Parts: sequence; structure tokens; C-alpha cells
Amino acid sequence: MSVIQPTSVDLHPASYKHLAAGHPWVIKDRFTDKFRAKDRFLLSHGKKGSSYLLLNDTAHPKIKARLWSKDPDLNTPFEDSLKDRLLTAFNKRSELSLKRENFFLVFGEGDYIPGLFLLKLGEGLIIFSYAPLWKKWQKELVPFLKENLEGIHWIAWQERREDQESPLNPLWGKMPKGVVLKEFGSQYQLDFGQGYDLGLYTDMAAIRSEFSEKFSFEKKSVLNLYSYTGAWSLFPLSLGAKNVVSVDLSEKYMNWYLENLKLNEFAGAHKEIVGDTFKALKSLINSNEKFDFIICDPPSFSSDGKKTTTSLKSYERLLPLFTELLVPKGQALCFINTHSVTRTKYEETMAAYSKNLPLKKLSSHGLSQDCPLIKNFPEGDYLKGILYHKQ
Repeated sequence: MSVIQPTSVDLHPASYKHLAAGHPWVIKDRFTDKFRAKDRFLLSHGKKGSSYLLLNDTAHPKIKARLWSKDPDLNTPFEDSLKDRLLTAFNKRSELSLKRENFFLVFGEGDYIPGLFLLKLGEGLIIFSYAPLWKKWQKELVPFLKENLEGIHWIAWQERREDQESPLNPLWGKMPKGVVLKEFGSQYQLDFGQGYDLGLYTDMAAIRSEFSEKFSFEKKSVLNLYSYTGAWSLFPLSLGAKNVVSVDLSEKYMNWYLENLKLNEFAGAHKEIVGDTFKALKSLINSNEKFDFIICDPPSFSSDGKKTTTSLKSYERLLPLFTELLVPKGQALCFINTHSVTRTKYEETMAAYSKNLPLKKLSSHGLSQDCPLIKNFPEGDYLKGILYHKQ
């Protein structure tokens, strides 16, 4: 180990402004074009006397550096600083009462370890690297994780890029082809051979936990739209839902949901619809179906083969249909899952869409628990939800 010896660089005035406010990224511009790939650490001084230690990430197409510390102590070895932050993140999770076998031990920027995510899945650990720079620290990370995490039998690595999917690469131990995990009384089959698509979105788990306390699903009827592998179908069934209808365009995901159903023994009835969401909604309306709770989490972009719409725009058509399907005092939980729409824009747009409808906003929802957020970093606040009540 040695003290940090960064290379001094200049940044765009806008970058200094964002760093001072707490934003952890330096985006590609004419200043970052001068960064050298061989430098691991960069040091830049703002006009007001502040200095910023940055992790050089020139291999990333958009994000060229990531904030490590403001006014840093350069005598502290980076390895020591990294390990301290990892242990802090681990300790925070040990203080949470998470009734699930899947959770994030490290959540990137939310734990001040930008671009690095550690997902615990039962006896395994997957390291997601959104920043190419972390590849250089694999040798230091694996022995540290083995030493400090109990019950871990295998560790895998996955590079996460916007433009491509990469496979899971085992780093230590024998990674299985898939596992069955428990979350709040439900079991899920995960598949590790599907690239990014493991079969369960852990960042949504904290919100399911909230609704196990806020909403009684016992003897209720639930409609799960864009149901994927059925987490929001199995969850209410595990809590005594009378019946659940699941809708998804993908036969693959619906079959995956049916496999998950076989793992569980729930008394509630269930119905599956494979096809276009809007056609399914109109069919349910024509059949005079009614629901106590609707969950809707559309993909960021959905296509019916003729046109493509954003998830936010789709709510202009969805919300009126919800009012026809909900019972009096029924509730609808509506999500978007993208950092390209800010929370303010989402809230304002949804308010405009629901203005003349018998829907009252009850609460807002987003990342929490093992998925912490930091201020002035809207890109990290990608999961946004609104709970409506039918008046």
C-alpha cells in the first residue's frame, strides 16, 4: 500500500458546480478529453479553495471521472479508504431487519463507492461494476469480501454497460446455474445464465416491505400489469389475496412466473394474460372485472410493433382505465423506472394526467433501505412511484 499520488487536472466550471453540490460524476466534455487512461486518481482544485479527489474512468463512454472525496487526505492509502467504506455499508445492512435473502450490501453512489454494487443472493454475492475502473481492483476486493462476509460460498462479477449485456463471471467458489430465494414468505427461481435478467428486481423489495404493513391484501383482488416474473403477484398471494391477475407481453416471463408459483403453495386464485396491456385492460373492463389494488411498473420504453412510447406517456391512457377497474376506495401503485425523468417531472406529469379523474394521490415511493439515495444526484433516484386512491 502507498499514499495516493493523483494527477492534477482542470475541470469544466459546470463540473465544479455539480461536485460542490454533491453530484458524484464528471461527464465527458473538452476538459475530460485531456484525461490520461493510465492515471488511476485525479485531483482538481475549485475556485473557492475546495479540492476533489476523483477516480479516473476514461473507459466509460459518458462518465469520465467519479468523486471519491472532497478536500481529501492524500496520506491515507486508497485501499484503506475503500475497505472502510465497504465495512460501513455492511454494518448499515446488518442494522436493517430485512426479511429476505436478496439485498444490496453496497449500492454504488448511495454508499459513496461510485459505480460499484454488491448484491447478496442467499449464499452468493454478485459484484456489479457500472464503472470500468473497478476491474483494476478485483484482486483486492475478493479476498477482503471472503474475509469479512459470513455465509458467502461464491462470488461473481458482472460488467454493466448501457450498450451491451455481459455474462456473470465467477471469481471464487462454485456459482450455481440458478438459486431459489425467499423474500417475505415467497420463493423465487433465479437464473444466472440470462445476462442482466436474473428474475427478480431487488431494488423494488423495500417497497413491497412497506406495503406488507400499509395495505392489507387479505381477501383482496389484485391486478399486476407488466408482471415480469411475478414478484408483485406472489407477494399479495403470500399475504392472503383472494385472487391475482397477471398481465405481461412476454410468454417467457409468464412461464417463469408459473414456475415461481409452483414453488409456493398459495390458496388464492390466479389468472395469467399474455398479451398487450391495453387490450387486456379493455377486455377486463368489458368483463366487468374489479380490483382492490393495481400495481403497474411498465418498461422504460414499450413497443407494440408499430410505435414506441415511454412509460411516463403511457399513463395518460392507463390512468383512466384504472378508474374503471378499481373498486371504490381501491388503490393503484404506479411506477416508472428510469433516471431520464426526474421525480419532479414525474410527479407534475402524473398530476396533470390524473387532474380530472377520481384519483387522489396518497403517497410517493422510491428507493430505500438497502438502496440509499444521496442528495443532488437525480440519476440515482431512478425508481419512482405514486400510490393513488380511487375516490
